[in-house]
Amino acid sequence: MNAPVTNTVTAVESARDFSFIKPAKRRLTEYEAVTIRQQWETGGFDKGGHFITPADGRAPWRVESTELRHPDWFAFRDPAQLWQRPYVRMQAEQERAIERLTEDSVEAGAFADIDRAWLDHFIAGHYRVWSFFENGLFRAFAPAQREALSDCLGNALCFQAFDQMRHAQAIVSHLVAAEMVVPGLSDAGAKQVWLDEPAYQPLRKLVEQVVATSDWCEIPVATNLVILPLVSEVAIGGLIRRQGPLHQDSISPYIALTADRDRRRNSAWTQALVKMVLEDKLPQAQANRSVLEGWLKRWQPRAIEAVAALQPIADRVPAGAVDLKPLLKAARAQQDKLLAAAGLHAALVAEFDA
Repeated sequence: MNAPVTNTVTAVESARDFSFIKPAKRRLTEYEAVTIRQQWETGGFDKGGHFITPADGRAPWRVESTELRHPDWFAFRDPAQLWQRPYVRMQAEQERAIERLTEDSVEAGAFADIDRAWLDHFIAGHYRVWSFFENGLFRAFAPAQREALSDCLGNALCFQAFDQMRHAQAIVSHLVAAEMVVPGLSDAGAKQVWLDEPAYQPLRKLVEQVVATSDWCEIPVATNLVILPLVSEVAIGGLIRRQGPLHQDSISPYIALTADRDRRRNSAWTQALVKMVLEDKLPQAQANRSVLEGWLKRWQPRAIEAVAALQPIADRVPAGAVDLKPLLKAARAQQDKLLAAAGLHAALVAEFDA
């Protein structure tokens, strides 16, 4: 246990002090040693005390906190094997890369080369507005991690909450740097655009519906298998990552790519969660499948509506209007692969395609 940490899957030298943890593989990993069984288990061998009892007197963790059922939520393993130290190290590397890129761009005068209409209308406008969406997802995942029925799942939810906040802050920080070197550039009024612009109202409604969702399992399924694969891929992938280079902007697309990296990781752990509750050997598998199918049918049309409403924004791209339908079609094809990898049927959401 005193050996230096070199990666997130380092095997623990001796498991005798962790006999209460069942390793996912032959040997206990450091991820498992520092993560699993830190939270007491409903109906398990340990008991909760008064310090974690809510004010209303209910149990701190409840089986009813999600519609899904599993006999052992502690069986979940994050494919990325993340715990606090490697998570912080990983995100610090991403932030340092963004910081270096921004600093070098300022020194090289690269901001002056960027199309001014692009900066005014899509970076100080559309991209800045997106930060409110990211902040909304943070507010959804933060309480979800509190309700999770195992520490390994709570950690994954907690790290995603941090991810969404990082994305929001990266956008704001990018605008701060740009405003310092581009005379007259300002994101003033972005909040009002988020609140009033008709094109953003389905998106705002969508994120508010996620925030209002109380089922801690439904939140990652809706976000990572429906909303981000469709809405983020089109609104940011299609309108910032792809269009940026056409306007001499290499900075914004790079920041968007770091968010894509987090999105892939969060999709992977959500797929692992879904596969765990759909295992054939589980008596609850069929009931879980029905619940998951209901969630997909609930969120798919909402996400598609939010994308379609952004067409007036896409029409304003300085280099030329962008048709969102082909972008959505491509995003749907990738979503089908995500669903299939999780053991779900793409046909469930095909009925909502335009």
